[in-house]
Amino acid sequence: MRIVDLRSDTVTKPSPEMWEMIKSLDNSKLGDDVLGEDPTINELEEKAAKIIGKEAALYVTSGTQGNLVSMLSQANPGEEIMLEELSHIYKNEVGSAARIGGLMIRTYPSNKGVPDFKEIQKMIRNKDNIHQPPSTLLCAENTHNYHGGAVIKPEDLYNFKEFAEMNDLKFHLDGARIFNASVASNLPVTEFTKHADSIMFCLSKGLSCPVGSLVAGSQNFISKARKFRKMVGGGMRQAGIIASFGLIALEPKWIKRLEEDHKNAKILADGLRNLGLNVEVYSPETNILIVEFLDKVRILKIIRSLADEGILAFNIDKQKIRFVTHYGINEDDIQYSIEKIGIVLKGISF
Repeated sequence: MRIVDLRSDTVTKPSPEMWEMIKSLDNSKLGDDVLGEDPTINELEEKAAKIIGKEAALYVTSGTQGNLVSMLSQANPGEEIMLEELSHIYKNEVGSAARIGGLMIRTYPSNKGVPDFKEIQKMIRNKDNIHQPPSTLLCAENTHNYHGGAVIKPEDLYNFKEFAEMNDLKFHLDGARIFNASVASNLPVTEFTKHADSIMFCLSKGLSCPVGSLVAGSQNFISKARKFRKMVGGGMRQAGIIASFGLIALEPKWIKRLEEDHKNAKILADGLRNLGLNVEVYSPETNILIVEFLDKVRILKIIRSLADEGILAFNIDKQKIRFVTHYGINEDDIQYSIEKIGIVLKGISF
């Protein structure tokens, strides 16, 4: 049976160029990264820092680990951090900020990731009040997963930074898919990163690497993050073997390839709208498409029925399904998916 896996861009496989890169490694290109001696990782970190526009970068095992070491580096136990209410850090990172970091979490509502800054001003704690945990760190997510891959524009990121400075906060950007934002907006990625004190971005999503993410910021921030990475078990040894994939992923040609994913998401959205179903098909800004059922449905039954037809997807709540396009999914796969999704949704008894 033909399988089209639209669950996430984390299911991507390395490109042929990435396999060629790893074949070129020999012992001279490997070392102990905990000691800072793996030349491949050092090259990747330097390349990432330059592209992102920060002083330094750190290779980490995952986006979750990258966000965690960033928070640990910029806030102290007992302090309060501000997270968007549908953010990945809040919903999908196992409460690590609280459990491991001892950080208080306060969530703010938003319009596709961007809050009403006048409203969240009311949430800022008085640092002089001995009864309250001081507000220390503000976080945002770009692109925003649960808002359908929505792009937070550079001017809005400037407002985040201005708000943070006004309230003596650090500003961390969960940029797991920041290159999707850059490509979709036809703007340099530095336009999205320059206002953040720290940023995490994933190699293992749209950039198609099998493992790994990067954290970037000032030299002082990265020194702290390196120590926290070690604390949470992320100190790897000859990890240049896996980091080498990232050297290809950060090439301009490979970043530009994200345009294909965005195009396929739009084709999928248009195709599903043309089926005439009683659903709302959101307009994708990048590579994530959300479909919301307007009637009460048995969402898990729909997910299983789609899987029976070879279409893999995730539900993100009781009424919504998320489809994610990525490397390895072509336009023919999209047309096939539209056909199969139509068969399932027209034939299933809700």
